[in-house]
Amino acid sequence: MKNTIVACLFILPLFGCHETAKTPPGDQLGELHLSFSANPAAMPHFEKGLKLLHNFEYDDACKEFLQAQALDSNFVMAYWGEAMTYNHPLWRQQDYEKGWTAIVKLGEKPGIRAEKAKTELERDFLHAAEILYGMGEKHQRDSAYSKQLEKMYGDYPGNEEVAAFYALSLLGAVPVGRDQAAYEKGAAIVQGILKENPQHPGALHYLIHSYDDPGHAPLALQAAHSYSEVAAGATHALHMPSHIFVAVGLWDEVVSSNIASWNASVERMKAKGLDNSDLSYHALHWLMYGYLQQGKTEEAQKIMLDMRRYVDELPSKNGRDYLLGMKGNYLVETGDWDSEIAGYDCEQKDLNVATRAIFSFLEGMKAFRAGDKNALSATIEEMASERKSAANLVSGAGIAMCAAAKGSDNAPNQLDLDQANVLEMELRSLLAQLAGSTADAEKWLRSATVLQESISYSYGPPPIVKPSWELYGEWLLEQNRAGEALAQFDMALQKGPNRLMALSGKLKAAKMAGDEGKAGEAEKALEDIRNKAAAKPKGERII
Repeated sequence: MKNTIVACLFILPLFGCHETAKTPPGDQLGELHLSFSANPAAMPHFEKGLKLLHNFEYDDACKEFLQAQALDSNFVMAYWGEAMTYNHPLWRQQDYEKGWTAIVKLGEKPGIRAEKAKTELERDFLHAAEILYGMGEKHQRDSAYSKQLEKMYGDYPGNEEVAAFYALSLLGAVPVGRDQAAYEKGAAIVQGILKENPQHPGALHYLIHSYDDPGHAPLALQAAHSYSEVAAGATHALHMPSHIFVAVGLWDEVVSSNIASWNASVERMKAKGLDNSDLSYHALHWLMYGYLQQGKTEEAQKIMLDMRRYVDELPSKNGRDYLLGMKGNYLVETGDWDSEIAGYDCEQKDLNVATRAIFSFLEGMKAFRAGDKNALSATIEEMASERKSAANLVSGAGIAMCAAAKGSDNAPNQLDLDQANVLEMELRSLLAQLAGSTADAEKWLRSATVLQESISYSYGPPPIVKPSWELYGEWLLEQNRAGEALAQFDMALQKGPNRLMALSGKLKAAKMAGDEGKAGEAEKALEDIRNKAAAKPKGERII
């Protein structure tokens, strides 16, 4: 990548690729080595927009690219940048109309647009965007876009932006769940960038996403610790390290990261005069989950009460979706079934089937606790009906059909269906227990663990709010089958390192089985979590 760095040194005097003065905290977004040209007034806005884009601060990035267009109407990359802000590859979201509209500002015909590019590199980036917003279903365009960037990666060796967007395209082209080969390839590409530019925000960000599972997360710990410092001015960058921290069970770090991210989102909302829909409920959810894993139920409860208030004030789809997911994690982890929180409800018709399944699962749990077989059976049948209806909107490839996906970021895919099915199977086991059928209860628990084992790891607070291995382990303990229960809790801890309920179950099972070694492991892990949680880090405060 030395060629790119040298090129930037020549461009610096003209276009100011790097800040020469000390960067204000809000503008601390990482470092780029650029080889694009625009007039001196437009270039700083483009560079800031590009940094924000790498940090997934899409709205703020768009404003910077629009400003760059206003200051240099012939700067092709400013229009490319705007188009890219409407594509959110890892969130499976794309505003096709806005993206295409940004591109055709340069001209209705491809030839006219291409003539405005000053270099082959700009022309190729423009062509990539035209593919991304071209003909065909989204997953086809994602794949073709990635192929174009693969070609560019070969044509422009050492270009950090080509490499970064190629790596991101590999992750974005995976239609459902996680593809280990694609994610490892993306990781290798961004690691190459980081060798030359350890402060590239996209490289750090995409490495974290590439290694966001318990098996790979230790490989991204250094990137996680670096990213929040390199891009301290981005709300999302402050949150992202917690993806790795959850995957390895570092709960203090999960809490710290998401306090910082949540506070930054509150400050941004106030500074820009925004409303609650612009708050980072994502960070708030992860913060609550971190507190739960520390055993800090009072702090988690306060967050749930705040979340209820936010949704009452502005019942956005995003807010309602997070409210139900957070409710699921809170009730399962605390067992606070008689609380006000257990009764939280909201409009669900426009929410994803997996989110609706969480609500139904909680209703089923309440029916089970009350010994109400009829209510539990009715809940299960409703879940099954909703899942089957949603399945009609999913293609054979496991992705949302075109009609279902258009204009919706909550269209179902196979992962959503499978997660809903695991929760449904768990309720079927509970119903069998109420009916006194031990064989059926175990059959459904085994089926749930087999299905959950087969689907992709889901990062962060578990969407299968009661991991099936934990439920099966708890049932096995009730049957005095401690050795088998211990195996289930060990599996739960492979998928969710240092989860409090899994560790507690492991400790109980190990003691019952007389396994002093494993009992000691679990006891030590629980003690470490308690000790670290007891010493609240200085300087942390939730706004």
